Formats: sequence, C-alpha cells, structure tokens
Amino acid sequence: MIGNHDFLVMKNILIPYNFSEVAINALNYTKQLFKGVEATIYLLDVYVSQPSELLSEEKNDKWFNEMDDEIENELKYLIEVLNREESSFTFEKLVASNSLTKAVVNAIKDKNIDVVVTGTKGAKSLAETFIGTNTMKMITAINDCPLIVVPMNYKYKPLHQIVFSTNYKRQYSAKELQFLVSLSALKKCLVEVVNLSEESFLTENQQKHKVRLREMLQDLNVVYKKIDWEGSETSTIEKHIDETDSELLVLINHKYNFFNRLLEENVIKKSAFHSKIPILILPEIT
Repeated sequence: MIGNHDFLVMKNILIPYNFSEVAINALNYTKQLFKGVEATIYLLDVYVSQPSELLSEEKNDKWFNEMDDEIENELKYLIEVLNREESSFTFEKLVASNSLTKAVVNAIKDKNIDVVVTGTKGAKSLAETFIGTNTMKMITAINDCPLIVVPMNYKYKPLHQIVFSTNYKRQYSAKELQFLVSLSALKKCLVEVVNLSEESFLTENQQKHKVRLREMLQDLNVVYKKIDWEGSETSTIEKHIDETDSELLVLINHKYNFFNRLLEENVIKKSAFHSKIPILILPEIT
C-alpha cells in the first residue's frame, strides 16, 4: 500500500524543448496530462557549443554569446505567452550549452524534477528507430526520475487504462511505483498489470513478488493478466495495446525486462517496436 496520492501537487516537470513539432507535441501532451495539477514546467533548450577551428577564440565567444541571446529571447517570449494562459502551471525557461543528456541530468538535480517528458519522432519503417539516439541516451542516463516518451503523432486522450508490463522477476519498491500510483489515482484509471513471460508458471519468487505488488497497488483499480506470447515480446505487447485501446505503457528500466533487452538489440529488431502510445519509464531504485 502506497499513501500520499496527492504528491502530484506542486510538481516540477522538465521538457527538453527545441521548438520542433516533436517538442510542441510533448508540451501539449504534458499540459493535458497534468491539467489541474499545480506544477512548474521547465522548458530546457540546449545548444551544443563546438568551437570552430576557423574562428579565433574571441570570434567563437562572440558567436556563442549571440546564439545564447537568440535562444534565450525566443524561449523568453514563449514562456511569457504560456504564462498568460489560464492554467494551473507556471512556466520557466532553462538554456544550457551542453550535451542534451548532461543538461537534462543537471536540470533534474538542480530543479528537483519529478518527471521528464520528451517527444520522439516515431518510426514509419524498419529503417528507422522508434526511439531516437538522444532519447536512448536520456533513458540510459536518467536513473532517478520517471521519463515519459511521447510519439510525435500521438494526440492526448484521457487516460482510461494504463498497461504496466512486468515478469515479476524482482520485487518493486514503493518509491519506484510512487509516480505510477499517484498518476493512476489522479486520473482514476484502470491499471492493467500484464505478465509477458514465456513460462507458463510463476516461480516461488515471482509469486512472492506478485503478492507484494498486489499489496502496494491495493488502493487502485487494478487487474492482473497473463498474456499469451505471440512471436516476440514487442509484437505481443503492441497487439495487446491495440486491442485494449490503452493510452499509456509503463515499464521499469531494469535489466530483467524486455525494454532493457530492447536497448541491446540491433537497430532492425529495435525499430520493430513502434509504440503508438506514450511510454512511462520508471527508474530502477535500489
């Protein structure tokens, strides 16, 4: 049992923002998902400062300062527009000259971020990966904060069902599940815990982990299902999401689940996982 479901009040949300369609969609999704929640939304714009060997140090500094000012001014204007909207949000800007991953990790620490929301282009063919390189790096680097990945062409739908994929091979802590519990309580939606493992029966340890999970989620509207394996883990879960019209897929980023194996597969296999819905990736907290 996990208490304090109202912890989403006054949350700090971070969105990597570069004015692209992908980023705009992630921002719109965030505003809908957390509608009514008092939160500060930080928009983080990152530019990579690689000095040019053709320019003197002085010219490089001047060029970077001009770039910095331009990004600051664009973002400042957007923040002013957003803060004029009627909403429960306060918007703030962050500008960093760093790699995207380092900038996000630093912002999580500095601003006490509770969730990161990022967009991804989505993949239309086997030649493309669903989750781009930058997002992959982010997933690997963020180890203490939930991350929501929103496909570019996904338009927000009210949450009626969340799919939480697990194989019960490890015990979850209350802290790992806190965000999922709070979000499902806030949205009053069904949480469907699905077991995708190939084995027909749970081991004694898996059964213990399932019992513990039931205890932790007992205040929520939860159903537990074993899904028949069809071809591969990715195709099985994709089909299930389609059939149930679920709006969010939840995975814990640990070495035992299919998501982490997905990171290790080659590009073609990896790109076969084209999630049509947003994915909430919960960090493994040990």
